[in-house]
Parts: sequence; C-alpha cells; structure tokens
Amino acid sequence: MARKSRVDAPTGTQSVERVLVALESVARASNGVEIAEIAECLNVSPATAYRLVGVLQRQGYVVRGPDHRYRLGKTVGLLGLALQRQVLATPPIRRLLDAARAAAHAPVYLTGFIDGDVVVAHISDSVEHPRISQLHVGFSEANHATAFGKLMLAASPQLVERVERPALTRASITGSAPLSDELERVRRNQLSVEVEEYMPKLACIAAAVRSERGATIGAVSVSVSADDFRSRADELELVVRRTALQVSSALPLVEVSA
Repeated sequence: MARKSRVDAPTGTQSVERVLVALESVARASNGVEIAEIAECLNVSPATAYRLVGVLQRQGYVVRGPDHRYRLGKTVGLLGLALQRQVLATPPIRRLLDAARAAAHAPVYLTGFIDGDVVVAHISDSVEHPRISQLHVGFSEANHATAFGKLMLAASPQLVERVERPALTRASITGSAPLSDELERVRRNQLSVEVEEYMPKLACIAAAVRSERGATIGAVSVSVSADDFRSRADELELVVRRTALQVSSALPLVEVSA
C-alpha cells in the first residue's frame, strides 16, 4: 500500500490521522484487508494497528469477517447517505423538485446511486400530493420493481444477478430474461416506468440524473395512481425528463457515484 504514516510517538492529532488512514486502507481494498496490511500501511506494529482499527470497529465504520479481514461497516453507509443528501439535495435542487411537484401534481423523488444501492436523497411532497408511504429518505430496496431501481440496474448490468427479486405484486418482474428485456428498454428509451410492479394501483416514472462526465448517478421520479398514469403518461414523462436534466445541470462538480 502506498500511504504510510510516520513512526513518531503519536500525538492526539496523529492518532486521529492514523485512524483515518486505516479507514482509507479498508475502503481501498475490494475484498477486505488484514490487520498486517493495515499495520504496514500505517508503518506501525500489529498491536497498534489493532488498537486503531478497534476504534473504527466499535463505532461501526469497519467490521471483521470470518476470514479475519476488515471491511467497511454500516456507519460508512450512513455517511454515504449524508453525502447523497448534501451533494444531491442542495437548496437549488430542492426548489427544482418542488417546481416539478407543482407541474406534475404528484410527489417527486430524488434518488442517488451509490455502491450498487439506490438511496432516496429527497422527497418533495405535500398534503395534496403525499409520498408513497413505504418510501422515505434512505430507502434502498426492491430495485427490480421500482422505476428508479430499474434505471440503476440498466446503467450497471453487473448488479442484476445479485439483486433479490421477490414478487411484490403480480406485475413484478422476477425472471432473469424478462428483467433483461425490460432493462434493455430502459437503456433504449432513457426512461424507466413501472405500473403496479412495486405496489398495486401505483405507477412511477423516472429519468436519469447524470454527472458532468455523463455517468448515471441518480434519478428524478414521480409516483401517481396507475389510472392517473395511464391518462397522462406523456405529461409526466415530460416533467421527469426536464427535471432530471435541470438537476444534472445544477449538480455541484462532485462525483457521488461509485
């Protein structure tokens, strides 16, 4: 590993720096990292590395697997969610979502894609246009059955086989071949639609949010009743496509996807 710390007697600041470097070394390792590798990275003894990694482990930043390798823990995921909210759901972008809600007469969702998960970063709803009850900021489930989830899978096909695909409704797409065909349609149309796949009598439509480099890093989506969607699908498509383009243009110059 490239980065090493000095071996001076640690001050308080140096101890903090070493803990952060240890966390970085775990993050860089695709299949986890052993304590000896962390010690080498920090240029400290294994005993000192254990002590430093223990701080991260107690706070949930890393976990130790049965193979004795350390990997990132759930607390890092919470930081990722906070990053999504701070980078994606900025005040100007929230105003764009509010305008989209007014135009669509429906709740609008901003989702971010990070490390193979879809995370709801912001929801613009109101008493007149309430959100889907199951969806909340931080929600990251049912990617095969949600419009924004299918957008992510279409952009990252290597994730498809590891996604659980329960039949949430009779319309849920659970088979590999049908889902592959559906994701090809999403890629071709640059638009994702689900009608009663996630919940009965509900429909959603989503368009991709892209980074400055053109990578799909999230989505803008709208949810309405299935009957409402069938009567004004073209109108809702215009809203999500336009808003996704506006959000993409308004993003800070930070890559937030993995």
